[in-house]
Amino acid sequence: MATIKDIAEKAGFSSATVSRVLNQDYSLQVSEDTRQRIFDAANMLGYKKGGSRAKKKHGEAAVESLNMGLVIWCSEQLEFSDPYYLAIRQGIERECANQGMNVTKVFRLMDSHQEIDSHQLDGLFVIGKVDLDLVQKSPEAKSVVYIDYKLEDCDSVMFDLRKAARQAMEHLFQLGHRRIGYIGGVSYIWRAEGRVHNVDQRQLEHEAMMKERGLFDPNLVFVGDWRTEEGYRLMQQMLQLKERPTALLIGSDPMAIAAIKAANEAELRIPEDIAMVSIDDIQMASFVTPPLTTVKVYAEEMGVTAVKMMADRLKGREVSLHVTVPTKLIIRKSCGAEMKG
Repeated sequence: MATIKDIAEKAGFSSATVSRVLNQDYSLQVSEDTRQRIFDAANMLGYKKGGSRAKKKHGEAAVESLNMGLVIWCSEQLEFSDPYYLAIRQGIERECANQGMNVTKVFRLMDSHQEIDSHQLDGLFVIGKVDLDLVQKSPEAKSVVYIDYKLEDCDSVMFDLRKAARQAMEHLFQLGHRRIGYIGGVSYIWRAEGRVHNVDQRQLEHEAMMKERGLFDPNLVFVGDWRTEEGYRLMQQMLQLKERPTALLIGSDPMAIAAIKAANEAELRIPEDIAMVSIDDIQMASFVTPPLTTVKVYAEEMGVTAVKMMADRLKGREVSLHVTVPTKLIIRKSCGAEMKG
């Protein structure tokens, strides 16, 4: 039977693009000619979506032709405005295509609080803090892999938020900053009874490190939604302070880029008047003025790893595994200490 990879080679597109087109993902911006070429290649090769479930020699379910669901806590608009979530999903789709899996259903909790109907699915990828009782409602237990959240009874892939924040904060301390503010978002855990507020680990690490040095000032902490425009709004609020911080830890690159815009409009010099360090290292981070110092998160690799763990689980692994993907501080001009070489 033809696979996604076969169709990709025939049509001349990536496996991820082919998978999203065949699964009717119209959020993918491609021309109608591209879509038609993919469908024509699929028809020529006799591709059948969600085809027969082949068996291995010893009766184990084969990874090929299995149908996967994707649960995302955020709306489509937020996903596309924050490349972190988009990169995770792209990594999942790309590796699913390589493994012969089909992402046939996408559930978005923020959009419609829709029921997660998994009874026709073989497994679920869950991006974000979503409790198991909300996704595991089928009488037959499904394989579930979490990305960006850890539950003991399920496989998970994540990065260490507190370590990433610590890398950024230690760098600012090394540069001599003592009055360091924080801009970030409100986090939630999604449960069957509704969403529950959860203080973000980046914010907690900022507070802990400042308290260790006797420097914590709650008036320097500004928190809103995890949206780009919130970075702009919160930065404008911070600029009203009589005693502004000399540096900022900002929870995400999109919020940091918006904060830079607000600072530029206020005619503040970055980093001379206020230094900034963020977390993500999205592509745009190196193109803003000044280029953004940030802690790199390998988001797409997190998605790829999740699919490999799913494939391994479907082959019979029983013990739950938890993978922590490393992060790396990328030093640019926004903190005042651009790395040479």
